[in-house]
Amino acid sequence: MGIRWRGTQVFDGTVDASSATKIGLGGDGYALAGGRTYYVDMSNGSDGQRGTNPKDPLQTITTAMDKCVAGQGDAIVVMAASPSSPAAAETFPIAMDVAGVLLTGLYSRGLLSDSGFGTDVLDGDTITPTANYCNVENLYLGVKTGGTAGNVIAGTTSCYAFTLRNCLIENQYTALYGFYTGASADFPYLLIEDNKFGGSSATACFTSAISLFNATFGMVRRNLFMGCSSYAIHVLATCGQCCFLDNRFQLYADTDGFAIYAADGSSNNYFDGNRAAHGMSTITNDPFWDANGDDSNDWGLNYENQAATSGIAA
Repeated sequence: MGIRWRGTQVFDGTVDASSATKIGLGGDGYALAGGRTYYVDMSNGSDGQRGTNPKDPLQTITTAMDKCVAGQGDAIVVMAASPSSPAAAETFPIAMDVAGVLLTGLYSRGLLSDSGFGTDVLDGDTITPTANYCNVENLYLGVKTGGTAGNVIAGTTSCYAFTLRNCLIENQYTALYGFYTGASADFPYLLIEDNKFGGSSATACFTSAISLFNATFGMVRRNLFMGCSSYAIHVLATCGQCCFLDNRFQLYADTDGFAIYAADGSSNNYFDGNRAAHGMSTITNDPFWDANGDDSNDWGLNYENQAATSGIAA
């Protein structure tokens, strides 16, 4: 016969939970289950610290990336308030070369994140994703007031399922790109969403905000583009089966293709719900331009100022 207990049991000791499994997003700060979160403060951090506590952060993203383990869902949290300069010890380009890592700002508060870094002079790329399943989110990636070369994010090595989300990518002051995939790199399942590219339509910020080679099955949606001196989104000949949906363009000039230009040889891409504006009423030229004939890409309902339009074949 068993004993039934009806009283109250009080435990006043401690429990060692160090080996417990973390469940779901945020189990360890921003990391996924099983992952670690590393904090980076460019002004107050030190690369001699562990970096797993926001009170003892690392100084450079490069060191934090070196501590991450591929496929574990590790996260790197940039704590510095924006706009902020990177630590002098930071290595550029910042190589996202560990699979599955999230690089994020401390807060997610719409397009204007409170975390990030700018570079005054940098002749080269700022971030280079080279590993699969990496994410860049909630960051201010700032103004280059000098330098003559380099993209903000440059995909020169093939990688799978890269995500760029909720970032402010501001004026570049060089004749290059906000996000660029190289001609020899494959970027399947790319996702670019909810970002702002550029600062003002009155000042040219990039040649193109997004220039895509070899992107397939990707999604570019709900972004804002301002001040591109050429095509804001340049869909190149080897780009196919991607969707470009609900983006907004404040055009630098009333010129053919300055919102989206689909180059000859691009195919099976879908463009719908995009809106381009220049001035108050009529746009003289065609901001959405397709250099292919019919049946190469699919154009839904897009807008020039307040009027609906469709893709134009050159």
